Amino acid sequence: MSGAQHQTAQHQTAQHQTAQHQTAQYRILSPAGDKREDGDADVEIRDGMLMLAPSAGSVLPIPFGRISSVTEPEPFTVLITLADGDAIELSRLGVLRTQLLAELRDGRGDDAAAAAGALGEAAVFSAVTGGERAEVRVYEDALLVIGAAGAERVSFSFVGPVQVRDYTVTVAVAGREPVIVTRLGRRTGELAALLTERVREARVRTAAFLGSLLHGLDPMAVRAAAGLLRDGVAVPAGQLDGIHPDLAGTLVQLATLPARRDAIAELGRRTELAIGFKQLVSVRRPATGTAPWRDHAAVPHIGEHESPGGSFRPGMAGLLAAGVMAGGPGSFGFGEGYGAFGAYWGFRALGAGMNAGGQRPMTARPDVTRGLLTPATEDLRALTAAGENPAVLAFALGRRAGLVVYEVLNQPEPVTCVYRADGAGGLAAVNRALDDAGFRPAPIPAGDLAGQVPHGSGWAERMASLLGDQA
Repeated sequence: MSGAQHQTAQHQTAQHQTAQHQTAQYRILSPAGDKREDGDADVEIRDGMLMLAPSAGSVLPIPFGRISSVTEPEPFTVLITLADGDAIELSRLGVLRTQLLAELRDGRGDDAAAAAGALGEAAVFSAVTGGERAEVRVYEDALLVIGAAGAERVSFSFVGPVQVRDYTVTVAVAGREPVIVTRLGRRTGELAALLTERVREARVRTAAFLGSLLHGLDPMAVRAAAGLLRDGVAVPAGQLDGIHPDLAGTLVQLATLPARRDAIAELGRRTELAIGFKQLVSVRRPATGTAPWRDHAAVPHIGEHESPGGSFRPGMAGLLAAGVMAGGPGSFGFGEGYGAFGAYWGFRALGAGMNAGGQRPMTARPDVTRGLLTPATEDLRALTAAGENPAVLAFALGRRAGLVVYEVLNQPEPVTCVYRADGAGGLAAVNRALDDAGFRPAPIPAGDLAGQVPHGSGWAERMASLLGDQA
């Protein structure tokens, strides 16, 4: 490498490093607001976390999942509050401020979507909800609202009508206040239409899955079952049996692992059982093909845009006639002195000369491109509850005396989770919280974890003891 090339490479490397991080002033504050540390530090977004590298001291890596809020308490100052209450105040960021805020927003959004188990790619909108700026993300199965204080997931299974009025989108949600989104500008109608479409698509997937699982059931009965068994919603066995006798038992038989059927039968004897299904993976397939698809009904205009001044027929005969007029071998009517004019008259005869009066302007052909040869679609046949990695999770919730039991039917989940949930709406509350958490067997906001019972020998006795103590 030459000296000039080496200097150029060094300059490009320095530019790249400058674009990745920048020195800022920082303060680390306790939950009470007391200053713990301050100084200068390099600030960088890398590998799903915020890296704070003080000029004197150890590096502080902050995963996006540990950030509870990002605010600007005063101009050109960014306050990052962590889950444990500590906070990092950044100032004098310069041009990095806008980039930092954008990368924190995107990183926190991706992290929240992964934690909530949102499916597919997001359509992102910038809006105001709850009186503050927020990022609104529309996934295949849920609406995700990410504000300064955190993220909120709204499953399409619990979404009602979507209304638009005065540039405001109101999303009705079962069991809670509606989500009101404003300051969307020209994208107001786009958000409302997208939400309506995604809700419809989710219902189509549910109907397709149940239709393939219960292929012998009458279509009207499948429709009624799909109306209840929306994605992630557990339905009491009595309601399912009201659609068709022993429908709940049939679903359990079809969707439960053989090794788990005794456990479900035991839960059915000891609790009020509800059955549900939750889609785990996206079945949307991208467009494919190597050439754009075109509307063949639109006839191409090839040959209609040439100049109208031509005087000769197309083909070899016209070419020979033009050569004669141009003064070539065998030409007639032009002597030696007309050689300079022969080429001009030849071009005029072919229509390339100046003809302002008869020239017709060319018009642009319409663009009839419609994407690739195979458009994007959904592979509904991939919605199955069977196999080692099923696309649909089958689960059961059992309610008894202030407790709700969560059991996975078609995966070898190691434990059965039992949550405390009082009242008639306890099962629905746990169901909503599990859906928001991506159906992970862990503590959920709706209730405390009363216990986890491992599968294996002694499972039935431990479950009986846990449920009996609360009876």
